[in-house]
Amino acid sequence: MSRRGENIYKRQDGRWEARYIKARDATGRAVYGYIYRHSYLEAKRAQAEAKATCGKQEISGEKQSFRQMTLGEYMRLWQASIQMSVKKSTYANYDGLIRRHIDPVLGQIPLRKIDSNTIQAYVNQKLQTGRTDGKGGLSAKTVRDIVGILKRSLTLAGMTLSIKLPKYSLPKLRVLTRDEQLALIKTAKGEKNTTGLGVMISLFTGIRIGELCSLKWSDISLDEGVIKINKTLQRIHNCGQGGKSKTLISIDAPKSECSIRDIPLPSFLVCHMAQLKKRACDEDYILSGNCGYVEPRLCQYRFKKFLREAGIDDINFHALRHTFATRCVELGIDVKTISELLGHSNVNITLNRYVHPAFECRKNCIEMLVNSFSA
Repeated sequence: MSRRGENIYKRQDGRWEARYIKARDATGRAVYGYIYRHSYLEAKRAQAEAKATCGKQEISGEKQSFRQMTLGEYMRLWQASIQMSVKKSTYANYDGLIRRHIDPVLGQIPLRKIDSNTIQAYVNQKLQTGRTDGKGGLSAKTVRDIVGILKRSLTLAGMTLSIKLPKYSLPKLRVLTRDEQLALIKTAKGEKNTTGLGVMISLFTGIRIGELCSLKWSDISLDEGVIKINKTLQRIHNCGQGGKSKTLISIDAPKSECSIRDIPLPSFLVCHMAQLKKRACDEDYILSGNCGYVEPRLCQYRFKKFLREAGIDDINFHALRHTFATRCVELGIDVKTISELLGHSNVNITLNRYVHPAFECRKNCIEMLVNSFSA
């Protein structure tokens, strides 16, 4: 048994073997290193660490020649060193920011002339007139992401940057009211297509849209009544040389190890899915009903039409996840449990990003406090 495309295999002795490129010989052929662990996650973690170490060693070996490089040349070297140790989506995001924003402005500057003042001036300019379409400055979030890439890459060259970053607040997502949620459930139950099923799964499990799009019937255990989340589907920039398409679909492991999880299904949804399963194969995708996936963009488009049918104002699909978390808090479910259901690496992410109890819930809290003194 293997994890396709990851070079991770389960051996007959029960251990997991992970392979990685640790060097290349004089002819350019790969020289592999091998890692053995007792679980898939341990092997994957050790493999990533080994790849990252090899990349750092590759850059460390070039430090003497850094002073002769431009920033653009150095960034290309750094990208090559991390490509095998980060997710495809992460690499594509880095590549896009470097190509669109870093290289055109800073790429020709010698690395020896790059310092905190240079980068601070660049940051200030990007905030004012950084958009590639010429319509103003970049968002604080994008600028912070760019600086994060520069700091991470230049650290390996022995450079430390001290930059004053713009303030950034997470956008507030709308939570469905209870009436809206009831209307959505009613419409979903009346639907015969898979859009309604996807909405129901998201409302009652809080999974991400990419996780939903990657779900196959083989990921559903109706006997146990659980969904097994172990991958995500998304469209990313095509970083390959000579690719015919600017973007491609990536089906990869979720955002973090904590995102690999089993989520219980409500009994009514298990019964509904059991009926649908009779007409499906294990390798069929849940949202399409066949072996072809539905990508997030199309899922989002279908969701917009679904909202109009339910008479609900336009919202993003992610609002279903936000609504799930908020309803759980209103019902008194502890944050640790909610965090594990959502697949967060720690409870602070859950508290800061998703948990916003409705005004009625906050009002009840105040009333309970008052009543505790008047009893």
